[in-house]
Amino acid sequence: MRIFGKILILMLTMLMACNDPSDINDTTNPEFPPGFGILDFHFVMPEYNIPERDVHRISLNLSYDVEDLYREVYFHKENVSDYKEVYEILLPVGSYYFDAVITCSCAGDTCLNGGFPGGQFGMKHAFDKFTVLDHEKTTIKTVFQ
Repeated sequence: MRIFGKILILMLTMLMACNDPSDINDTTNPEFPPGFGILDFHFVMPEYNIPERDVHRISLNLSYDVEDLYREVYFHKENVSDYKEVYEILLPVGSYYFDAVITCSCAGDTCLNGGFPGGQFGMKHAFDKFTVLDHEKTTIKTVFQ
């Protein structure tokens, strides 16, 4: 019983010592580090002649330059979800590249007819260059071709 009490006290102490992770993305926070900005990425799903439930977000990756983007050498990979559209990422001031990817999971030729190359599980990419400014929010909205 003594060990259980010590573990409980230790866990409560650790829980009270943790900061809310949403504070780090708040640009009004006085503890916001100098030389950093926020990438406010809107992973907008386009409308196709495919049921919405069958078009999925796969990845959102960031690279320092276009060569790394092409070679798939990323310094940051975001954990994306079909249920979340906006992603905020704290980054040092500078220029970067992003690669956002979606796929289609319909059976038959539905994906192919809907514009996804290769048909089922075919992927579409959106990529571009962006710049993060000091203590500012850079907003990007995806455009898939």
